[in-house]
Formats: sequence, C-alpha cells, structure tokens
Amino acid sequence: MTSPPSEESPHLTVRQLAARWQTTPTAIYIARHRGKAPKAFKRGTALLFPLAEVERFEAAQMAGDRPSNRGAAAEHRPAEALRGRRGRKAAAV
Repeated sequence: MTSPPSEESPHLTVRQLAARWQTTPTAIYIARHRGKAPKAFKRGTALLFPLAEVERFEAAQMAGDRPSNRGAAAEHRPAEALRGRRGRKAAAV
C-alpha cells in the first residue's frame, strides 16, 4: 500500500492539483483527457503531476492569456444591425 505524498513531495495528486486550481478532481481528469492539463504519470493507481511541470504549464497559460482591449483596438467596429427573420414581413412604421 502506498502512502499519500507528503507536503514536501515534488509531485501533486489529482486532489491537490484540483485544490490548487480551485476545481474538482473530475475536471482535472477531463482536462487531462482533452490534453489541456500538465503532463502526469501513474504510480500504481495514483496519478501524479510533477510540481515543476504544473508550474511550467501555469506559466505557459499565463503567457498566452491576453487582456481584453476590444474598446481600445483601432479596428474595432460597432456591431452590425440585426437582420429580420426569414418568412416574416417587415413591419410598417
């Protein structure tokens, strides 16, 4: 029987990673399945994420995140007018 990793362990369990990211363990499993989680390895039945890999993944996510400056963009244009629905006659004004 394996013991859970200690606080000084260089690896995170699924529960520890979920707590770090403030989500559920199920969300971690789903993200891993979709390829949107750090690399991990299995040790027995436990899935372990190297802390260095988690930090690298988080840094890459932060680098790719861009603030929203839609209003400041020069190419920003106002929304197009909505078109009428098909099959309806235009209302007389």
